[in-house]
Amino acid sequence: MCDLTAFKNTQQNTLLNYENNNLQNDNEFQNLDMGKLSNMNKYLNEKNRAFFEHFELQKFIGTGSTGVVYKGKSTNPKNNRTFSFKFNLKNNNRKGKYNEIYYHKMLRHKYICQIMAFYKINNIQFFSASEFGEYGDLSKFLEKFLKRKNISETFVNYLAKPILEALNYMHKSKLIHMDIKKANIIIDSDFNPKLIDFSSTFSFEKYKPNDIIKLPMLGTGRYMSPEILNKQEIEIKYGDKIDIYSLGVTLYNLLFGIFPYGLNTVQGNNYEQIKEHLKTAKLEFPSDYEISENCKNFFKNTLANDYKERYNVKEALEDPWIKGWDYIIEEKENIVIFENFIIKLLSDNIPEFNKYNR
Repeated sequence: MCDLTAFKNTQQNTLLNYENNNLQNDNEFQNLDMGKLSNMNKYLNEKNRAFFEHFELQKFIGTGSTGVVYKGKSTNPKNNRTFSFKFNLKNNNRKGKYNEIYYHKMLRHKYICQIMAFYKINNIQFFSASEFGEYGDLSKFLEKFLKRKNISETFVNYLAKPILEALNYMHKSKLIHMDIKKANIIIDSDFNPKLIDFSSTFSFEKYKPNDIIKLPMLGTGRYMSPEILNKQEIEIKYGDKIDIYSLGVTLYNLLFGIFPYGLNTVQGNNYEQIKEHLKTAKLEFPSDYEISENCKNFFKNTLANDYKERYNVKEALEDPWIKGWDYIIEEKENIVIFENFIIKLLSDNIPEFNKYNR
């Protein structure tokens, strides 16, 4: 567990050092065509930025709402690691973006993406280097490797427990992620899922368990829990159930290729429409998919509209469907056998996997 107060006391100087390591604010950077790798490397080399003496950008990955992402590597021959470089260019939710860096630095867990470096360019723009998700986020993972939009129950089960463990760690650290979705879970080179994007993360460190508060309206449309959509006041001890609902939506979508409660029929960014739809919608399972009763029960308990009837993280980890994965792990203690199990799991779900496994 990460103690927020202790972390603040021990890491304050480190964070300030990063904050003060500013790069000069110049128009040339703001006017760059960030999508062109040659332009970016040329600019950085000419400016002789200290940070980029240690890194090399290799590939433009894509753009988001506030910036661009590159793949790159360390130039240190003793540490030739691959990193994800994020350049934040806009002033959208600036406070939240610095929260993202702060929590990335604070949280240390095998299923949470680790940030390695952070530098300010000016008061708005910054860039960061973090662990690289070799297979992208779950959305890109499905798009790149699958010819269909869903994966098997076994594979969904394989992804579920690591994320629950990461959430359990966060909640013990008095944090709620607030934006669990496919795009915020990456797959690393060993096919481990890892949480990313802490720009919406909420800390309840200053609250007592029975304190009643109205949490901020954060998250992504169809993934948002009813209590957030309804701006409902809840006891903070139930805060982890917000993430459980979002994870339930994520796993349901991975399994069936659609959103629960028929939410595909409403606009993803129309909060009022989603809120009204959930008042009468029922949780159903597509009849053309055959899944276990344990799996159905897991979704019923993670996607309960009433948060008091919904699982918390500990209850989710103890669910029979999740505990079933423990049995698989116990049976695969020999690492070679376990690797073969993963290969079979991927081969069953990804028709093109074998050509990547030669």
